[in-house]
Amino acid sequence: MELQGRALYNLLRINYLEDPSLDVAPWQVEDVRSIPTPLLFARLDTLGIRVDEQSFALFADSVETPEELAACLWTEEENIEGHDQAYLLLFELWRRLLPDRLSLSIFCDELDQLIDLYDQGTLPDEGLLENALLLLEDILDDASDVEGDPQKVFANVALYCAHDLEQFIVDYIGDQIERRDGTSASELLDAFSEYILDKRVISLLRARIFSLTDIQESNILFERLLSELQEEPDLELLLEMIKHLVNHGDIRLFQISVKQSLPLLAREEEFQYLLSHIARYYRCLDREEEEKRIASWLQEREGIPADRPVDPSDHTLKKLHSEEF
Repeated sequence: MELQGRALYNLLRINYLEDPSLDVAPWQVEDVRSIPTPLLFARLDTLGIRVDEQSFALFADSVETPEELAACLWTEEENIEGHDQAYLLLFELWRRLLPDRLSLSIFCDELDQLIDLYDQGTLPDEGLLENALLLLEDILDDASDVEGDPQKVFANVALYCAHDLEQFIVDYIGDQIERRDGTSASELLDAFSEYILDKRVISLLRARIFSLTDIQESNILFERLLSELQEEPDLELLLEMIKHLVNHGDIRLFQISVKQSLPLLAREEEFQYLLSHIARYYRCLDREEEEKRIASWLQEREGIPADRPVDPSDHTLKKLHSEEF
């Protein structure tokens, strides 16, 4: 399914900022939020849409969303590029001039902006993001009451976001756990658990939350999840578990999770990630000789491309298979 609303252009801009060599038109990736309001109207006039603040508000009163407004004001159906340029300008004017008219696309654009700032470490007030997530919960709950399929509702809403919304929520809950804010993490997990597709991710987050207050219950949940992963392996989940178990939980669970992950390693990046956490594991146990040995294995692998496939006959991998931990 295609991204909806402004999400495609937000994604283009994110990708362009990471790789300026991308072949995109300047208008597709410019920071429209930085353009003064009079210039937005002037740019619309150049495209053939002559409106001011008063007429803009009158036109907006006849529609529900900035997407409908663009369709109403743009008459050259064959000129798709012109329509999209006009849409981006009209969207920004709607966001600024009609703050009380919060369509789904406007809300998700704001959420994308907050996620960007959070990821960059420049969010001035995390309460803004927390409030947006509370509103997202309300939007999802209201839609689910009507549609009756929470995951389908979530998928439809996520189409209006440039970011991977489910992955961000999972990562953000993980950040709360890292900060040892179990209350916030638990509230967020309860709010969004029915919308997350992979229920094993929920199990992992819940086990991590319990590790802050009830290590025995946490160990039970981790062991149960390891049994599920034995039946249906998932390296990404195992590596997340390993990262957490370095400092929390039963040593035996760490050992089991490492052994389960070894046959699943496909790329050098994954292999080195695992080795780094094994080194941390030995450091936490003050097993200095073992830590140095693993560190030397990592050093030997410096310079190997991250995406190079892991050779099952790799001598370091073979030694790791026989490691006793």
